[in-house]
Amino acid sequence: MQILVTGLIKGFTILEILIVLAIISISGTSFYLILNQPKSFDSYEQTFNEYKTLSIYSGNSYAFTKDSIKILNKDIWEDLEVADFSAIYSVTNNLNKTTVIEEDDIFLVISPGNEISIKSLTLSGGKNVEL
Repeated sequence: MQILVTGLIKGFTILEILIVLAIISISGTSFYLILNQPKSFDSYEQTFNEYKTLSIYSGNSYAFTKDSIKILNKDIWEDLEVADFSAIYSVTNNLNKTTVIEEDDIFLVISPGNEISIKSLTLSGGKNVEL
């Protein structure tokens, strides 16, 4: 009786497998970054969430206008940083009252304790974003 001996001659080496996995992971990451560009309302919502968290930890109140973010310092709103919220058309407060935003109006105030002054905002294109 003859016994067939099979070797691992026809398989892949570990180096070849690692190279293929590296190429797949690099191309997958590239496609993810290219196809997953943030939308404007996502970045607004992310910015507001970051300032809600910052308000909890710092104890400061923050306000948003169409062109800046302000911080409350000794009962005076001071500019903290320049921002572009020009795509926000109107906001709806917690009492369901809708207000169209003018240039220098404070449309959102975030206070410590995760308190936020509006319920939702409407972008210029008509998209409604719940906060």
